[in-house]
Order: sequence, then C-alpha cells, then structure tokens
Amino acid sequence: MTLAGSVVALGSSPIADDYIRMNFTVEDGLPDNVVNAIVQTANGLLWVGTDSGLASFDGREFIAIDLHIPGSPPQGGVDSLVEASNGDLWVGTHAGVVLIPGSALNQFDPAQLTYYQLSPGASDEAESLYQTRDGVIWVGTTHGLYRQESGKFVSVISSLSVNRIAESLDGHLLLITGRGFVEWDGHAVIEHPGLAASLGVHDDEIVNVFQDRTGTMWYCTETGIVRRGRRPFARLQPYQVSRTKAFRTYEDPQGGVWVVSGIGLYRAIADRLETPASDIRARSFYAAKDGELWVGTNGNGLIRLKHRVVRMYTSADGLPNDIAMAVLSSHDGKIWVGGNCGLSVFEGERFKVYREKDGLLNSCVWALAEDQNRDLWIGTYGGGLFRFRDGHFGQYSMEQGLVSKVVLQIAVAHDGSLWMATPDGVSHMQNGHFQNYTAAEGLSSNQVFSIYQDHSGGVWAQTQAGIDRLVGNRFVPLPSAQTRDGPLSIKLAEDSLGDLYAMNSPKGISLIENNRLVAVDQNLRVRDMVESSKHDLWFSGIDGIFRVALNDLKKSITDRDAPLDYARFDRADGMNSIQCSVGAPNMTITPDDKLWVATVKGLAMLDLARLQQANSKPTIFVGGVTIGKNKELAGREVVLAPGTHHVELHLEAVDLASPEKVRLQYRLDSVDPGWLDADATRTAIYTSVPVGTHAFHVRASGSDGAWDRIGIVYNITQHPFFYQTTWFLLASVSALVFLLFAVYLIRVRQLIQQTHVRHEERLVERERIARELHDTLLQSFQGLTLHFQRARNLLPERASEAMRTLDRALDGAEQAIVEGRDAIRDLRSPGPAAQGLAEEITSLGEELVANGNNRDPVQFRVVVEGSPQTLHPSVHIEIFRIAREALRNAFSHSQARRIETEVAYGGNLFRLRVRDDGKGLDPKVLNRAERIGHWGLAGMRERAQRLGGDLEVWSEPGAGTEIELRVPAPIVYGSSSVRSNFWLFWKKKKNDHEHHA
Repeated sequence: MTLAGSVVALGSSPIADDYIRMNFTVEDGLPDNVVNAIVQTANGLLWVGTDSGLASFDGREFIAIDLHIPGSPPQGGVDSLVEASNGDLWVGTHAGVVLIPGSALNQFDPAQLTYYQLSPGASDEAESLYQTRDGVIWVGTTHGLYRQESGKFVSVISSLSVNRIAESLDGHLLLITGRGFVEWDGHAVIEHPGLAASLGVHDDEIVNVFQDRTGTMWYCTETGIVRRGRRPFARLQPYQVSRTKAFRTYEDPQGGVWVVSGIGLYRAIADRLETPASDIRARSFYAAKDGELWVGTNGNGLIRLKHRVVRMYTSADGLPNDIAMAVLSSHDGKIWVGGNCGLSVFEGERFKVYREKDGLLNSCVWALAEDQNRDLWIGTYGGGLFRFRDGHFGQYSMEQGLVSKVVLQIAVAHDGSLWMATPDGVSHMQNGHFQNYTAAEGLSSNQVFSIYQDHSGGVWAQTQAGIDRLVGNRFVPLPSAQTRDGPLSIKLAEDSLGDLYAMNSPKGISLIENNRLVAVDQNLRVRDMVESSKHDLWFSGIDGIFRVALNDLKKSITDRDAPLDYARFDRADGMNSIQCSVGAPNMTITPDDKLWVATVKGLAMLDLARLQQANSKPTIFVGGVTIGKNKELAGREVVLAPGTHHVELHLEAVDLASPEKVRLQYRLDSVDPGWLDADATRTAIYTSVPVGTHAFHVRASGSDGAWDRIGIVYNITQHPFFYQTTWFLLASVSALVFLLFAVYLIRVRQLIQQTHVRHEERLVERERIARELHDTLLQSFQGLTLHFQRARNLLPERASEAMRTLDRALDGAEQAIVEGRDAIRDLRSPGPAAQGLAEEITSLGEELVANGNNRDPVQFRVVVEGSPQTLHPSVHIEIFRIAREALRNAFSHSQARRIETEVAYGGNLFRLRVRDDGKGLDPKVLNRAERIGHWGLAGMRERAQRLGGDLEVWSEPGAGTEIELRVPAPIVYGSSSVRSNFWLFWKKKKNDHEHHA
C-alpha cells in the first residue's frame, strides 16, 4: 500500500489538491492488479472484481472469496458487480452469474451461493450486470441480453453481444452492442441511425452512453466525450482531454459526473475536465457516499482517492524551512510563523521571512505573542525577547533584566504586561522593567515550561516539579499537581466557560478544580488547546490533531464508563507528520475559521467551515470464531461444547473512509468487569466462559471519532457438563437436603437410643448390684449363718472348736463387708487372678465342704480336661462367679452327697459343668429360671449372655442337677483384639437371635 500526497501551492485550488491518493496492489493482498468492477455493500465492505476473482476489503485487509460451487464450472475472473436493492450481491463472472445473499456478506459462507447458467452450450461470460429502478437484474453477454424472472434468467435479446447497460430517466435500457448503441423500451429494440455520424464516429465507435439526473446525455466515443441536452453545451476543456478516447461515465452520489478516458480520470466541472490525480489509467470506478473515490486500473491495482482535510505549507510556499515552531494569528488576520530559521508572515500569497539581516538578531523563534498595542513579541532560544513594531525589531535580554536568554512562552496579561516562561524562572515585564521569580520566590522549580493568566487574573506557572500559582508576590505550589503526586503538566488553557485545563506529559488532560487536578482523559497525548466558534476544542499533540466537542469533554468527567468522542487528524488526512511542534502557541484559529498548527514538517491548515462531519457509523459484526484450533462461521451466536477452554472472536468494524481511525471496545457479561480496548488484531480471546448464555457487547467509533454506544450484542452459550446442569444441581441440593434430613433422623434415633441405653444401663446397674449383693454380701451372710450354726452345735462341749469357728465367722463378716462395698461401688479389680480357675474352684469347694452342716460330708471334686490355659481376666471373673453361684446353690439346696465340677479347655470351646446327685430342681423354678426372691439362676444366665456364651440347666426331681456353661474359645482365651472383636460379634449375634426369638 502506498500513500501519495501533493504539496499545495498557496492560493491554488485545483481538484488534484482536494484528494489524497492511496494505492493497493497484489502485495497488499489484492487478488490481481487488473480491477474490472468495484461496489460497496450496505455493511460497508468494498467488493473488488479482478481477473483472478473476487475479494472483499474492510479498509485493512483483502479477503479472497472462493466462488466455487460444486457441480458448476470454475468461475474465473469477475467482470461486473451489482448490489441489489435487497442487499444481495450479484457477481458476473467468466462462467455466468453468482448470487451472494446479503446474509452471507458479513460471514461468507460458500454453501449459500447460487449459480445461474444463462444458456446451455454458449459462452456464459457476464460482461455487464445492471439493476434497474424497478429492481430487475439484467445481464449482458456475448450472445444476448437476459432478465431475471421467477428465480431464473430468461433471454430478452438473442444473438447480439451486449457489453454495456445503463438506464435512462424514462426507464429505457441504454445498450452498447456489437452493432453499436441501441435502446430497449421493454418490448422492442430502438435503433438510432445517424447518431454516430452526428458524433463524428462510426456506429461501433460509441463505447458508452449515459444519462445523468439532469437529463444530460453523455456519449463516450473513440474520439472523446460529448454532452447533449436540452440546451447546447460548450466543448469541454482542455480540448486535448475531451478529444481523447473515453470509455465510461459515472455519476457520484452528489451528482458529479466522472469520465474515464484513455489518459486518466476526470470530473466534469462546468465546462472543464479536471483530474483528481495524474497518471491514472482507470478501468473501473466507484464513488462512495462519503465522497471517497475508488478506481480500478488495468495493471496498477486499486486506487483510493480521499478528500484532503489538512493543507500543508512548507518551504515550497516560502517558509524558511519545513519546521514550524510557533504560529500566531494577529489582529489583522495575518499568520505569523516562528521557526528555527526566522520569522515568517503570510499576507495572502506567499510567506515573507524576517532573519538576522532584518534585525531579528536570533532567528531561532520559539514563542510568539501580540500585546494590546498590537506589537508583536518574539521569544527566541538564545537571544532573549524581541519586539516587532513598525517594521523594526527591539531586543530585551539578560542585560535588560530578563532572567534567561531562552524564552519558551509569552503570556500577555490583562493589564498589558508580559509574563515569560524560561528555563531559569519567570520574568514579568511591565513598562520596560523586569521582575524575576525563581525558587527563592516560591517556584517549585526554576525549569518553567509555560506561563498562563486565567480569566480572573490568576497567574499560573508550569514547572518541572508541578503547577504553581502566584499569590501576592510569591508562587505557591498546587499540592495535588506536584509531580511526585501526579502527572507532569506542560501547558494550561481555558475554555469559553472559564474552566482551566492542564495538558500533561506524556499523556492525558486534567481539569483544575478547587485547587486540585481532576483527570478528564488519560490517553490523548496533547500539547496545546484552542476553542472554535462552534465550541469544539482542538488539541495539538504528538499523535496528530484532535477535535473534541466541549460538551463531550464535560460528560466524560461525570460518566467514566462512556468513551470520549474525539476525531483525530493525521497523515491519512494530509499531514506530512503527525508530530506537532513544542513552540508556544503551536496552534491558532483565524477570524475566517481556519485552524493553523505548527508541525515538525510544515504548517498545517484545516478549514473548519468546510470540514465535513461524517454521519455514518461503522458497521460492526463478528466476522468469525475460533474454537480451540478450528475457525468457524460466527453465525448469529456461538454455542460452545462442555469443557471449551479457548475461544477467539474476530471483530469487524468497517469504515472505509478512515479504517485506521476506528476504535473498538468489547465486553462479555459475567466475565469482563468493564469495557476492554481491542488491539490491532481485533480479536477477543477467552480461556474460560461460565456455563450459560452471555451477551458479548461490541461498540466502535468511526472516522469522526463518535462512538456507536449501542453497538451489537452477540450471544455466547457455554454448554455445561452434566454435573454443571441445573437439574443436576437441583438433584444434588435435593439429595443433600435428604441426606441432612436422614442424618437428622439418625441423630434423633441415636439420641432416643442413647436415652434407652442410659435407661437400660440403670436397670442393668440395678440388676448387677442385686446380683453382686446376692453373690457376695448375701452369700457371705449365708456362710456366716452356717458358721454360727456350727458354733452353736459345738457349744458347750467343744468350746475351743466353736471359738475357732466364730473366728472364721468374724473373718467372713469382714470379708462380706469388703465384698459388699466393692459390689456397690463396682471397684473389684479386673486384674489377673492369682490362681488358676480350677484351683479357685477347688478352694471354694473345699471351703464349702468345711462349712457344711450335713452329718455326712459331701464328696467334692474338680475334673480338668485339656491343657489348662490362662483366661482373660474379666472372663475369668465372670466364669468363676457362675461356678461359685452354681456350687453354693448345690451345697445349700441340693442335699447332694456328691458334687463335681468339670473344666474343659477345648480348642474351639471352653466348657464348665457343675453337677450333683441331689434332689433336683422344682420344674416350676426351672421354667422360671429363678426362685421367687432369689437371683442365682437368673444371674448366671445373664452373666453367660454377657460373656457371649450359653448356659444350660438340666434337672429332674430326685435325679440331681447339671449346669453347663459353653463359651467360644476366642472369647475365653486368645489375643485381646481378636477376643474383643469376636466377643462383640458373638454377643450381637446372640442378642439378635434372642430378640427375634
């Protein structure tokens, strides 16, 4: 892409000065440098038909369009293009006609193409396409004229080559055929015999016929261009142009007529033909609504001709060089320009330059000002201050009291005095006398960039360290404007409302309000400001010239979310360089409403009265979507599969007038906290989109800087995994509620069960105490009773033996007290027994034999089967108590002669048997498992149950009694953990069995 501009000669106004030329070729992505047709569709895209096919252009890049349709021949080159009134694009190719529906223009989809074959067997090259005012599409081919009817093309004129189609004001078709020019009135062909002769050519030398909106007929012939209308027209000038072969005529949206000739492109203005650019060999032409011209050439690619907005003045117009430092409009409308090589003034034709020889002893001019006496003051870089009055220069420098030889800015005060900013402080000149201010007088720094007096008379200085204000005879720093706390301010300016603004470095604009800085914009890099008669604020900066409406700037202070509307003028508008100079002032507005700006490559001028406001908004759409690594059509929305982790949205904002000025912002609801600026790639990338449908907002500003605040909304739907769905979440919540409720019920049951357990524990405790009292205290009392009875029987004959019996009774009583206390307090030691089980039972039996009151002593023995093993202490105690209860019952109640205890240590089962040959148990007692008022038999059963064993009682009246205890071996002896687990399991099983029984 090449950009070409012309240097404007002062006072001249040729049409060539009104346009900036830009060339696009195959190096820029154009399919072919031979361009046959151009059209712009409603979405803003430019469509270019070339010998190598079709391409779309958004102002930034060309995209080749594949017109191949399965089952149709290759389309080849494109000769003609027409946008239909319904938004569809018709393409005339070497193989026929292709329809691209309007719905496929933003996001091209080859599946939506429709191919029309005009006539089988003949050449289908569509040389010309045209839509008449009634909406009918016409096609001209080498073998006839066709009209679209009911979704197909029908032949209207056959066997006649038609290569140009136009429409007259009365609705007739103006056709250029193989036999020359003819008309079609809808029913028949109308010949025009003698027309060619009147034009001075043969019939086949009329190349194109066109009727403009005024009714004037334009004839392009081999010998030139001819106009005919209701009145005679003078021959178009220059003569050599009008008599050169003309190919086509076009009418732009403003009614201007353009002629494509053999030597260039021309516009007919009155009776003259003027070219916007030289050396254009035009082949096709399109005039956009915004005034831009697009020209297709025969080998030189595509040319854009854009209206020039900025006029540049350089050394070619009389300036001493191309670097303008400062510019000032004086009271008489003259333009004064300070530069590195002198002072120049423009008086209407050319610039006049003042140098050293004219009395300006230092020609490095940095600042300009005009006082109330209409004297011109010049600040120089090294020569101090000069006054220009009546054609003569007077110098004021350090010798006269100026604080420095370098003057960076001059401010004329309301009282006519001068304030000057220098690198060494501030100088105030009044009536030829200087008063200087430095850090000693309160300046935050001696390095002073600029000086300004506001509408109320306050004097402000911008220094290297911040902003200072003159209070009395001293400068006082503005606290919030010191560089350690905020931006570096380099220039101050006021608007018509009296608000004071600071231009900051490196970028930004601030408002000074209530002695503090309020940020207005943080992106623009500006240096100076002036206000126009229309209350537009104009800024000069490093990146060009900016225009901001005063109202828009005020709104941006209160509405931080709204982007600032501003127009930017740069090289695309005619500037030689976007960098404005640092002199003061570097911009001014003359009474004729022209803005003059000093730049590093000349003096720029914008005619504000002729400046057109763009009314069109850029066309915004999502051009494509990349999901993972696959690029897809965007459609109306995008639906993402579960687990998608990379999405790219390719944004488009089409504004062919100034595509480089388009700004884009986007925001995805539920993801982006605010609007994001799109970068040069115009791609929004997301690595995680929440489940659900989210609105993706896009907005853009056009070439005029105004934002389309509504923009577009594009929906993005992220499908969830099953566990992210609503039903799953509801089910999960329901399950969680149910689980919590179940836990609650379980807890309630646990509390109830605990209550029952506590109650049962109390009952068990009562029963245990009863058993212990029976097994210990009561049985001990029973033993005491026996001792007392024996002692009674021995007295008085055997007194000494009775005394020994009483001693044993006393010992038993003491033991009974201990046993009773231990039983009540459950303090019996669970430690291991000192003797084995068999030995304890033997000792107990022998004691019971000794204490017996039977006349015939009871025979007692203990039988042990198997190898004796150590029993678990707690099990040992329980088994011994069962054995003790059984033996005491036998000795006390059975009236037996023989009592035997059998202890069997089996591998799988431990067995204890106590049997006697006494009178046996009463069947009623045996069925009740206890005697009324006695706990013995019931206690033994409970102990056996607690052990996890079985207790069986066999008895017959007169045949004795046998009690058998069986306990699984792992419970009785074995490891503690195995015994405990097995015991618990066995007890549970037994309890369950008994419960169900």
